[in-house]
Amino acid sequence: MATYVLLHGAYQGGWIWQPVATRLRAAGHTVYAPTLDGCGERAHLLRPGITVRDTGPGNRPIVVL
Repeated sequence: MATYVLLHGAYQGGWIWQPVATRLRAAGHTVYAPTLDGCGERAHLLRPGITVRDTGPGNRPIVVL
């Protein structure tokens, strides 16, 4: 099966993907839907220079292709 990393938009968090992630996991896929630093419940981690490459699942860098 496939692995998916679902990234949210502004003013949201990883929770926005819950309905999609649930269906993908039920189909046997691996799904990560992190909340990025500075957004949602991680708003307190806002700092200059944040990009989507900064925080991935388990606080590991995300590789954007």
